[in-house]
Amino acid sequence: MKRAVLICNGSLDTKWLYSNIQKGDFIIAVDGGANKLVKTSFVPDVIIGDMDSITKSAAKKFRASEFIKFPREKDSLDLELGLRYCFDKKFTEILVLGALGNRADMALTNVFLLSQVPQGTSARIVHENQEIFLVPKNFVIEGIPGEVVSFFPIGGDAKGLTLKGFKYELDNYDLRFGIGIGLSNEFKSKKASISFKDGLVLCVHFHKWL
Repeated sequence: MKRAVLICNGSLDTKWLYSNIQKGDFIIAVDGGANKLVKTSFVPDVIIGDMDSITKSAAKKFRASEFIKFPREKDSLDLELGLRYCFDKKFTEILVLGALGNRADMALTNVFLLSQVPQGTSARIVHENQEIFLVPKNFVIEGIPGEVVSFFPIGGDAKGLTLKGFKYELDNYDLRFGIGIGLSNEFKSKKASISFKDGLVLCVHFHKWL
């Protein structure tokens, strides 16, 4: 199964497109995300959204792509529509680029959309050297000693959180929503483990090299 890569219209330098998109990826431009591809060699397989942000030049260049248009007045964000497309097509690996920008409300909502990802599907947002994803209840994460990693619950508290292999370890700790105790931890070894009993835990991994 191909990996789906969603390109959004947030902050996204061309070099990050070339660093993250691989041969064989199924590329989905989320509305104005198509604009980010105009000066690259990448061609979106699908362009989805209400088409209020895509430029005429992008629409013309990618006229051979499949366009899935929605009304401008709708209850869902364009990224949400793109993710639903991926879920419907049974993609099990999803990468989102350009989801963060200068609007805090949009950035927060785009990150929180990860909570809608069905079980068994790996989805992550990459922004420059930052990788954002939901952590499974028992997970081994790899990194470089000294790399910063943060954990925080969304949608409520995370119960029974245990962190091993990090500078600051926790044992069966109830991590409360809205406090900062899980931020700015560090890898102590190349592999570390995370487990928790209940809730949703979001990870932000700051890679030294990505």
